[in-house]
Amino acid sequence: MKINVLGSGHMGKQICSLFVVLGHEVKIWQNSSENLDVFIDREINKIEKQFILKSTGKYSTINNLKDLDENFTIESVTEDVLIKKKIIGQLNFKKNIFSNTSSLILSEIGENINGFHFMNPITLPLIELCKKKDFSEDLLNELLDSLKKISYEIINVEEKSGFLVNRILFKEISYFFYLYEVEKTSINDLKKIYKIISNNTDPLKMINMIGIDTSLSILKNLNKHDKNTYVPKILSESVEKGILGYKNKKILKL
Repeated sequence: MKINVLGSGHMGKQICSLFVVLGHEVKIWQNSSENLDVFIDREINKIEKQFILKSTGKYSTINNLKDLDENFTIESVTEDVLIKKKIIGQLNFKKNIFSNTSSLILSEIGENINGFHFMNPITLPLIELCKKKDFSEDLLNELLDSLKKISYEIINVEEKSGFLVNRILFKEISYFFYLYEVEKTSINDLKKIYKIISNNTDPLKMINMIGIDTSLSILKNLNKHDKNTYVPKILSESVEKGILGYKNKKILKL
C-alpha cells in the first residue's frame, strides 16, 4: 500500500518507519534539512526488535507537496492549526487525508480531514481513529489490518480537542504542574507519590518523552476548550531556552 506522510519531525519519522516495517511504500515530505536516513534506519531497527519483524517496505523523501499522488495521507506537522491548514492546502487532492493531531479540532483544520492519532513513542500499540468524510474504507481497513496484526488497539473517538487519550493524560499533567507552580507543593513529595502509585513514571518524565514543545502546544489547545486545563509557565520558559526533552536530549528537571 502506498502512504504519504506529511512532516519529517519526531512523529513523522516514527510514523514513516512503522509503515516501512509493516511492508508499505512510504513517501515522506521532508520539511527539514537533516539527514532523515540516519534516524529512520535507527527507528526501523527499534520497531523491528519491538515487534519481532523484518522490514519489508521502503520509503523515499520528497520536497514538493504537489508531487504527492492521491494516496492514503497522514499529516504530522507541528500542533498549530494554521500551519496544518497551509501544508494540507498545498496538496493536489482532498481525499484520504488524516491528521495525527493530538489536541486540535479536526474541522478547524479542514472539513475533509479525519483523525489518525499515534502515541509517542509509536511502539505504544494504541491509535485513536476519528472517521469523518472523504476517505476510502478499503484503504483504511487495509492499513488498520496491518496494524492489528502486531496487536495495535484501534479506538474510535469523537471529534473533540484531545480526543480521549490526551484529555485523560494531560488532565493529570496539567494538575501536577498546577500543584507545583500555584499551590507550591514540594516537587520531591509529588515525585514520591508518583513513584509509588504510577510505576515510577511521573508527568515530568512524560512531557520529556512527548516533547516539551509538543506538550506545551497540546496544553494550550486544550485550554481553549477547557479553562480548567492549566498551562505551566515553566514549559514556556523551557521552550524559549530550547529545552525540548528527549527529542533533542535537553531534559527539563525540577
